[in-house]
Amino acid sequence: MDIQQFNPSMLTYPEPTDFDYGAFLQSADDVAFHQQHQQSLAPNPHTGHASPGQQAPSLAPTAFSDSSVGRVTPPSDGARRDSSTDLVRKGSELTGKQRLERRGHTKSRRGCYNCKRRRIKCQETHPACGHCVKTGLKCEYPSLPQITHQPHHQIPLFSLQDMRFFQHFLTHCYPHHPLRQENVWTHEVPCIAHNHEYLMHALLGFAASELISTDSSLVSAAMTHRVKAIKAIKKRLTEASRSGTSHEEANALVATCYALTFQSVSLDDGLAEYMTFIRGIVIVGMQMMFKGIKPIFSTMFEEQQDELLAPLMESLPLVQRGWADSALEAITNLRALCVEPVEIEYQDKLLNIVQKLYTNSWAAYKAHTQQYAWWMMLPHNVFQELISPGNQVIMLLHTHWIALAQIMVFITSQEEEVREKRPPDSGKPIDPGFIRWLKYLNARIDYEHQMYNQWPMWVEQQLDKDITFFGKRP
Repeated sequence: MDIQQFNPSMLTYPEPTDFDYGAFLQSADDVAFHQQHQQSLAPNPHTGHASPGQQAPSLAPTAFSDSSVGRVTPPSDGARRDSSTDLVRKGSELTGKQRLERRGHTKSRRGCYNCKRRRIKCQETHPACGHCVKTGLKCEYPSLPQITHQPHHQIPLFSLQDMRFFQHFLTHCYPHHPLRQENVWTHEVPCIAHNHEYLMHALLGFAASELISTDSSLVSAAMTHRVKAIKAIKKRLTEASRSGTSHEEANALVATCYALTFQSVSLDDGLAEYMTFIRGIVIVGMQMMFKGIKPIFSTMFEEQQDELLAPLMESLPLVQRGWADSALEAITNLRALCVEPVEIEYQDKLLNIVQKLYTNSWAAYKAHTQQYAWWMMLPHNVFQELISPGNQVIMLLHTHWIALAQIMVFITSQEEEVREKRPPDSGKPIDPGFIRWLKYLNARIDYEHQMYNQWPMWVEQQLDKDITFFGKRP
């Protein structure tokens, strides 16, 4: 999206400086929820993909029943007498303990050697204590331990495993967005990560998730870093709305949102978080623009990315007519279900994308990317409706959006062609990317709505047979 087309009056908050950055992030309960879902990242031994159907234990606080607390049975007379005797005995014991405690004194732990040897309390006066002066002894004290205080903002030491993640990020899994910013990801971003805990954890978590396909034991580490990054950035964003941010920190916040966005693609149920952090990138980016902070990502805004893509996109052929026809019919049929304004608008935007597939692939790509701008501009309460897992109509719209992205893959994959550098070929299988979301959501469409989800199911079946069915994937 083109951030420069917006002004403060269009935002959902009155003034940029008054905006609570933390509002678009998850609550602490949401973060804890993903800790419970760590195992959903582990590849299924039969399919090689993450298992979507695992249920997380309830996080609701335990409600104590009336039988466990609140009812006390009155004691019998005998029990009452025994109880009184016990209380008298315990009371006398307590009094005795209190007397002993009052007769005690504070033990000298830094006394001189002479007082320690004589087992007497040292006054700890310097250069010599009173006892040594009185007895004419040479007074010597133990050397004090050297305590080094770590600055509160300094990131704790990381493990050798974390160093492996960091090296993997630098060499293999740095993001390809913003376009042609690979050198920024591998040079400038690592240089500022050591000053910002949330950024470092986001990079390590993203890299760990990328390694899970070959080492399922890294699930816990990947989610631990992610949870730490989310908690830390939420705290800092909330503070930033009151104290402001420096040039370096603003860029660290943007880079963190990007890394968390890319890691969301590795989560079966990561679509809602993906949308949330896309929203975060744009919001923080707008704040940087309003405050005159130059981003380290020079192609962060849409018009700059369009300049890079235009030479490749303008000559692209159209998608197969049959694919576009199927998408148009399926998305049109959803209109009967859409009642809420956000549902109607979502369906209209999907129709706009598919209609452009008939005329111009470059125009279809632009319509597809404008979806992200729409997410950002929604008021917070409406955006929450858009990521609600309990709304079957919204879930159907999501499955159709993801399926639409799959038939457009030969168009969107052109983003890879403008990279300045590419990670070395690791020989790993092609990552399913958004397909894992499609599988996850398709499996959660209830029986009543499955008749409206036949096309996304067909797309999933074709990709199961051949992941490159709709075109070459990065």
